[in-house]
Amino acid sequence: MNVQGLGQAVRNAVLLVLLVALVAVGIGSFYVIRADQQAVILRFGKVVRSVRDPGLYLKMPFVDVVERFTKRLLEYDADPVAVVTSDKKNLVFDSVAVFRIADPDAFYRRIRTVEGAQQRLDDSVYAAVRIVAGKATFDELVFSMRGDSLVEATRITNDQTSAYGVDVLKVAFKRVFLPQENEEAVYRSMVAERSRIAAQLRAEGRSIAARLRSKAQRDYTEILAAAQKQAEETRGQGDAEAQRIIADAAGQNPDLYLFLRTLEFYKENLPETPVFLKPGEGILRYLKGVE
Repeated sequence: MNVQGLGQAVRNAVLLVLLVALVAVGIGSFYVIRADQQAVILRFGKVVRSVRDPGLYLKMPFVDVVERFTKRLLEYDADPVAVVTSDKKNLVFDSVAVFRIADPDAFYRRIRTVEGAQQRLDDSVYAAVRIVAGKATFDELVFSMRGDSLVEATRITNDQTSAYGVDVLKVAFKRVFLPQENEEAVYRSMVAERSRIAAQLRAEGRSIAARLRSKAQRDYTEILAAAQKQAEETRGQGDAEAQRIIADAAGQNPDLYLFLRTLEFYKENLPETPVFLKPGEGILRYLKGVE
């Protein structure tokens, strides 16, 4: 190979190296952030800016480093912890938290990894559950104020983790149960309380039933007395009317009246009894002149 050919080969090699370097510099000058990502740009290990919107961005090649974080919702599953309620009952809370990385700059400076965030949440969630449980009773935590307790626990957890660039969306109780050693005692207490309430309700029912029976008996007596009074008055009016009719009939035909009354006497006092009468005696005296 002559000198001219050797020089041409060197030039071609240099051009190839320069082309590769330019391509590397060009590729290293751009980075892409997806829609489900956010990032911080590190220069010599220090954060120079954060990127939250998706797109194609420029950076200094071989100097700037892109540290990406997810925008998706993350879940933290806490270990069950035992706390004491305001009415001095031991409860075990099995909690879960849903969070996201809200500030990638603060997140990288303070925590850097999702595992580190979960470790911080471990303390924050436990503290929030302990505070909420200390303010409420057993019944309120389990039934009447469960929703309010969850909102309060979420707020307390979020206040403690916001400085780390983490936004806690919700703290929830997967399970709330009694420690094994307290279950029997609590169940016995619950049975005794329900038995007391049942006895009280039965006593109140018996009292109401007795009052209703007394009122019904009083109403029955009053209605019966009013009906008897009305019946006596009606009967008296009927008797008076009968006497008036009889008096009118007797005044018009006394013999007929005496005849009918005598027949009525025989019928009422001597039923189916043979009666022997002499002519002109008893009822026969009213039959004079009757063929």
